[in-house]
Formats: sequence, structure tokens, C-alpha cells
Amino acid sequence: MEKQTILMASGLMMMMLILSATTTKAYLCQAALKALLPCRPFLTGSNPPAPSDSCCLGAHEVLDKATSSQDINSLCACFKNALPNLCKVKVPFPIKPDVNCNKF
Repeated sequence: MEKQTILMASGLMMMMLILSATTTKAYLCQAALKALLPCRPFLTGSNPPAPSDSCCLGAHEVLDKATSSQDINSLCACFKNALPNLCKVKVPFPIKPDVNCNKF
């Protein structure tokens, strides 16, 4: 009985760790995109010749929260997946880590 309890507790802990890592990545992505929303006019070329102060502040905030290489990798994937839609651009190639840009 005691072994079953220990195994069940261990299994629950592992599930919590896995779910926590996934949730952290999703939260980091959502927070980063929200912080960078003021950059949208600049990124879409909607007139401003330079990013706004709030855009730069958001960029600094995002980079300050990316404290590990895993965070930076997650942000990279987040931006690659979100920017075409946010900027309303149709990208003529797949956005994924292994895309060979020399093919285009």
C-alpha cells in the first residue's frame, strides 16, 4: 500500500512538472506578444519611421523575462509562429526551425 502511494505521488509530481513547463512557455509567449503589441505599427510599416517608446519598453520587458536559453528558444518559436498573423503578412515559405532559406 505504501509503495502504491509513493508511486502515485511520484507520478503526480512528474505530471505537474510537465504541465508547469508547458504552461510557463505558453504564458511567456502570451506575455511577450502582449508587451510587443505597441510595436505593431512599426512592424507593419504603418507610418512610424521608428518604434515607439512603449514598443521599446515592451521589448526590454520581454528580454528581461527571458532568463534562460530555453526561454529564448520558446520566444523565438512564439514570434516565428505569431508575427505573420499579427503583421498581416503572407509568408511564402514555412516558418519552422529547420527551413532552408537558401531554397527560396
